[in-house]
Amino acid sequence: MQGDLQPVIVGYGRAGRDLHHRALRPLLDPDDCVIVVDPRPVPAQPGIRRVATLDEAARALHAMSVPMRRAVFHLTTPPAAHLAGVEQLVALGARQVILEKPIATTVAEARRIGDLSSEIAIMPVSVWLESATTTVVERAVAAGEVGRVTTLHMEQSKPRFRRNLEATDAHTTPFDVELPHQMLLALHLAGADATVESAVRWPMSSCDQYGHVMGGAAVTLTHGSAVTSTLLSDLTAPIRRRRLVVTGTHGQIVADYPLSSEDDYGQVRIRGRGDRQIVRDLPLSQFVRAAYDSRRGAGPPPRGDLGMHVRSIELLDRARSTAVTIPPHVTLPQLTEFATWQG
Repeated sequence: MQGDLQPVIVGYGRAGRDLHHRALRPLLDPDDCVIVVDPRPVPAQPGIRRVATLDEAARALHAMSVPMRRAVFHLTTPPAAHLAGVEQLVALGARQVILEKPIATTVAEARRIGDLSSEIAIMPVSVWLESATTTVVERAVAAGEVGRVTTLHMEQSKPRFRRNLEATDAHTTPFDVELPHQMLLALHLAGADATVESAVRWPMSSCDQYGHVMGGAAVTLTHGSAVTSTLLSDLTAPIRRRRLVVTGTHGQIVADYPLSSEDDYGQVRIRGRGDRQIVRDLPLSQFVRAAYDSRRGAGPPPRGDLGMHVRSIELLDRARSTAVTIPPHVTLPQLTEFATWQG
């Protein structure tokens, strides 16, 4: 890898294996080796050296003559284990970590991780901030295409019935699943000086015999910039959608983000015009490249600093604790606008 940085992926589940490692591969030279830290067996494949613990990873780095300051640790374990992982990395002398979002499950843990950033460089994953689709939207806003921005509406919905019913799933409320992405994007676009005005959630079904409240959730924020943001995640939706609508005094921008790695293109259009811009978009790959470039001194760090992530956790905690539970499929005035985004 250019710059002699050594990737270490801590946790080789879906995030580590299918997301981070996949995003790393274009940056690797043919003879590069990625250290994978996971107590579980990993299928043998070229370019991977598996160890069971972080202590073993430190010994492997020493055997490879890689100083700890040149290792980049991708911490992709479940969020509840993030704080312990960062603390152990600090104790081992690590200097840089890419931390999967959400950075923590509680406000206290998030703030403690923030405190540890004085001892280790922490780059929290902020994929939609590095998205090419977001960049196109920002350029349109800066060019005055829709006038002064007044509202942001975001939706990340998908059918998630099977995982919702799995008792072993790490997430327990709809505020844990897609809303962290949206919250970060809202804070980036409209400002981190935000307040939760309202929050609702609804169960998976009217019976909800399984005891899960994982049907969906919506949050409304007001920002110091006078912009109102509405965030929606429906985990019982019949189709997948990742959409941002920016409403201004003179128009509206509709941005559709890539739905998955299977088709990595976003679309941006201004409502009422016939044209739309199609943009190649690999948000996580762009984030990882920016993170490594910044560690080599070849560019700025990815957008979305640790302070913004801590603020996001605080706002999500507030929304979760104050949310009103409503019956499923109830149409609320604050949600009806989402149904008009089809046009």
